[in-house]
Amino acid sequence: MEELTTLVTLDRLTRAVGRRLAVEPAEAKSLAYRILNYFGYSDTIIDNLVDQEDRKLFYQLHDAGLLRSTWETTLLLSGKSWRIFYWQLNLEDIRKATDEVPEEAAEEPVYDSLPADAWSHATAT
Repeated sequence: MEELTTLVTLDRLTRAVGRRLAVEPAEAKSLAYRILNYFGYSDTIIDNLVDQEDRKLFYQLHDAGLLRSTWETTLLLSGKSWRIFYWQLNLEDIRKATDEVPEEAAEEPVYDSLPADAWSHATAT
């Protein structure tokens, strides 16, 4: 399998957030900045670091496919199980979101460019 080496920059994450959450560029940049403040140079963080308000944003990003959540269970000395939750940047989906061609830039369908008389059924004389 090909190793994924996607560098998540502020610009790349801003475009991915803007496209997936359908928000204005200024808001997308603000959200991307908040996200990168948590992750820094890592692609995984522990859930305990995330503020309650930002956790709502993380769940939105999870639903949009830009974040993944994982957990592990560890056994405490007392014999109880303790679950630790993590958030992880979905690097592949961020790359896909930023590599997608925006709808405005997509080619116009060939039929839309035909003149109106191309659709008439005139009889031959």
